[in-house]
Amino acid sequence: MQALFARIRWRLVGWNILILGLILVLLGASVYVALSRSLMDEVDRNLVSRSEQAIPFLFFPRRPDDVGPGLPRRGIEGYSGGTFYVGLKPDGTVLSNPQNVTLPELKWPQTSQPVFTTIQLGDGDQARVVLRRMPDGGLLVTGQSLSPEQTALHSLLLVLVGGGGIGLLLSLAAAWFLSGRALIPIQNAFQRQQEFVADASHELRTPLTVLRSATDLMNVHREQPLERNGELFDDVRAEIARMERLAQDLLTLARSDAGGVELMTAPVEMVDVAGEVVRRTTPLASSAEIQLALHSDGQPAAVEVDPDRMQQVLLILIDNAIKHTPRGGKVQVRVRRHGPSAEVEVADTGSGIASEDLPRIFDRFYRADKARARAKGGTGLGLAIAKMLVEAHGGQLQVASTLGVGTQVTVSLPLLAHRPATLGGRLGELAARLPHPAPRQ
Repeated sequence: MQALFARIRWRLVGWNILILGLILVLLGASVYVALSRSLMDEVDRNLVSRSEQAIPFLFFPRRPDDVGPGLPRRGIEGYSGGTFYVGLKPDGTVLSNPQNVTLPELKWPQTSQPVFTTIQLGDGDQARVVLRRMPDGGLLVTGQSLSPEQTALHSLLLVLVGGGGIGLLLSLAAAWFLSGRALIPIQNAFQRQQEFVADASHELRTPLTVLRSATDLMNVHREQPLERNGELFDDVRAEIARMERLAQDLLTLARSDAGGVELMTAPVEMVDVAGEVVRRTTPLASSAEIQLALHSDGQPAAVEVDPDRMQQVLLILIDNAIKHTPRGGKVQVRVRRHGPSAEVEVADTGSGIASEDLPRIFDRFYRADKARARAKGGTGLGLAIAKMLVEAHGGQLQVASTLGVGTQVTVSLPLLAHRPATLGGRLGELAARLPHPAPRQ
């Protein structure tokens, strides 16, 4: 199982890094392209401005020493970067080339509108140039080295790559940590499912083993009358009833998991429901020499519940209390109002539940005392079913216990705010007053 979750964890981390990497690449490319275009636009605007300043001095010179703003004096040898100007006559010969720049072959524009292009100079330097046709048919080439812009873009690229790499490493660590945290509930659920399957298999295997043994013995004594094998026959019936009860409990929980528990609710008094369950379980308590009593504070405690399901809940709780209370002990059932809720408390003077077992008593097939619970016919599903049914009614089931003193289980349900005014509500109230058969646990 650990290897399975390790593979899932690596897959989660891998997908996270892949998606984040794609986002960083797209974001970085967008920033790089946007900045590159912004720099080129700034260079183009600067070139247009300088070319307009250069036209009078290159094509209409007044004196040899005339220079324009930002223009070098004529006669400076070589070109060491920055802005340069080249004037060409209509026949393509050089009119003026103050920086002695070696230009590649250029495609002359057909209109007077400025045309921008990027060229490779003779010294290998890249330059951005604007080409402008003059009224006499000549051509003014104004250019600027792209070295500063290329340096800036190169620095930006290093920052993007370095920052993206560091971000991916940090994301890898964070994704590994978060995926581990996210998988903890899944691992716990998977482990509980495995325990559930193992426990269910064990619960089914035990009665099946008894059935197999009993039927084998009955087969050996096939010729004997059934009365002589009455004990074996009773064992078979008891184990079949146990399997039927287990299957019914599993079906109830399965329906709950699928959200398919049907509740036929109606207004009822909780003291009436509790009284009916106490009446039916009194013979069981008496046979175990346990005193079972019902107490009420005398206040009305009407609730909207499914009477059959609520009787099932109280039967589970009282049956558990009787099973875990020694002879001579007491089981007290108390019905009372508490604020906006009606409460039914089942308290016993039994062995109690250890503090380390309390958080898991509602887990399926969990038993604090496994040997004794199986010996008394328990399946470990009763409290899980009781909690599910109480919560389906919008209530709460709480347990408090002291080892060696006893256990108190409290069912809290919202009080019914008003009596039903509709015909359907009155019919439901009438149905709730009819006697209901005791459901199987």
